[in-house]
Amino acid sequence: MTNFKWSILNMTEESGLFTEAHYKVIASDECNSVSTEGNWTFKDKTHQVIEQTIEKDVIYWIKQESMINESCIIESNLEKQLASLNQQNSIKKPWIKPTFTVKI
Repeated sequence: MTNFKWSILNMTEESGLFTEAHYKVIASDECNSVSTEGNWTFKDKTHQVIEQTIEKDVIYWIKQESMINESCIIESNLEKQLASLNQQNSIKKPWIKPTFTVKI
């Protein structure tokens, strides 16, 4: 199962309305994590700057506006990256010297 941790890094407003949000999303599973940062320009120009607005609201607005086929494209792309990482075969790093073990 993929866990997503969203955070809003910065917001801009114009004429009392939120216009853009700079966000960061970290997706993680049992083995790996990937992240992305982006700048979202709101298409819906009705989000007013009010004291009661919380980070969850802004995250919800971004998710709603980034839906394609009932899926948030930001989260969907991170899930694809995680799946790719989980399918890769790891190899030993050639620049790391092998360590010895003592046998008694």
